[in-house]
Amino acid sequence: MSAATAISNTVEKIHRTRSRRVPELPIALVTGPRLELASGDPDQPFFIASIDKVFYATLVAQLFDEGRFGPDTPIGRLLPADDLAPLPATPGVDNARDVTVQQLLSHTSGLPDVLLPPRGHDTTCSIPNLLADPGHLWSIAEFLQQARHLPPFAIPGERFLYGDTAYFLLIRIIEEARGSGIDQQLRTRIFDPAGMADTAEWVGADAERLDDLFPRLAPFWFGGAARVSRAFAPNLTWQNGVGGPSTANDLVRFQRELHSGHLCDPEWVRIFGTPRSRFRPGIHYGTGMVVLRFGGFFPLLRKYPQPTGGLGYTATHMFYYPQQRTHVIMNYHAHRRMQASFQMHIRLAGLIARHG
Repeated sequence: MSAATAISNTVEKIHRTRSRRVPELPIALVTGPRLELASGDPDQPFFIASIDKVFYATLVAQLFDEGRFGPDTPIGRLLPADDLAPLPATPGVDNARDVTVQQLLSHTSGLPDVLLPPRGHDTTCSIPNLLADPGHLWSIAEFLQQARHLPPFAIPGERFLYGDTAYFLLIRIIEEARGSGIDQQLRTRIFDPAGMADTAEWVGADAERLDDLFPRLAPFWFGGAARVSRAFAPNLTWQNGVGGPSTANDLVRFQRELHSGHLCDPEWVRIFGTPRSRFRPGIHYGTGMVVLRFGGFFPLLRKYPQPTGGLGYTATHMFYYPQQRTHVIMNYHAHRRMQASFQMHIRLAGLIARHG
């Protein structure tokens, strides 16, 4: 089968993957020297969810490059006591002394996740509860306070647990190191240098600006809740760790700058993308980035290329295939569409393996 026929068949397949409960057409963009595929509008903003963790890891890498601190620096040297006070710890553990920046980046800090709390526990900011009061603009301090009600997960460095609490702390470290908010640092140190103009539009947007921006945002759904409403929009302005919108084209621009070494030393990118912990079969976490090993999904796919990048709760993908110099961006709009998004990504990986 020719590349052109395979691309056409794949786009048709993407169009057929819409569901009754999430009827929005998935956004997919594959771009590289030998392969181009697009479904949906690559310039339509969509909520990228935890793809933003790669941005925060990049800002940390810039601070590494400047010698401000290193991966093994204890977080107590970098954060005020108020940020650390709500954090639970196992007996004998002092989070200020025993948790390092590396452990935050790699989800091995032993801290529980405030957005997806342990079974039997609940938080006001857990994803099922987050939209109960969609107009509430959360602060990072409020998110961290929710950890006070949760048990510790493990001794720092001993176990992997994907979570957001560690990245809220990384954001505070970034803010403390430079003395400015995370939103402005994202704009000046990532979005503007990478030419991500559509993403930068959302930074610090006021109510009037959000009234203009929100209708252009691709719809998305949290868990089993209804489609997210305009009331939630103030939380999408890149100021509190919830993240914000970007576009497929902007995410490609980011990856090009990141992997070319224009945003930080490429050695950090290599370290961040080195697998350390298995999240689920086929999905591995490094130190700030996600790695896909397709053989973990199906053994016959072991020879497929191994991309690195980011994943988001609402079935968003941002990955780079280094050997093929090819980017894959996807948005399936809802967590319940995660399986469908991975089925399509496997198909795209096969396309890249054969024609990229």
